[in-house]
Amino acid sequence: MTTQRIRPFVSLIVALIVSLACGGCASAPSRVARDGSASIEARTSFVRFDNDGREYVHVYLVGEKRQWLLGRVERGASTTLRIPGVALMEDGGWARLAVLAGGRVTQRVLEEPRAVISIAQPAMHVFSERWTFSQALAGERLTSLPVGRAKTDRP
Repeated sequence: MTTQRIRPFVSLIVALIVSLACGGCASAPSRVARDGSASIEARTSFVRFDNDGREYVHVYLVGEKRQWLLGRVERGASTTLRIPGVALMEDGGWARLAVLAGGRVTQRVLEEPRAVISIAQPAMHVFSERWTFSQALAGERLTSLPVGRAKTDRP
């Protein structure tokens, strides 16, 4: 008769141990540093990008030592591009965005004559802007606004 009483108790203990063990494996989506501010990965892991051009574009992040393809953005699309974590750790200094309209992905976007490249600025500024690529008679442009400011030139 004691086996029937012990079985639920043992099951409860095992369930508690398993849930405590698995709870240690889970992590919060963004970690907070000791001083209470969000970590660099949580604050700067995305770039807002609008493609107002006539064709798709490939968007690159160009650091001091390397470049990363952030993604392809179709014409007329607005998207959020993820910044690779390795880019945040490796190139904490200066960075640029480079945009190449149409065509294939390249390993050397800075050498492409058709690439539109932003000015070099501290990486944190690049990540905190909303970028827009446009094509007009005067040529191709890459402009930025601080995130949170509404675009007024869209119909």
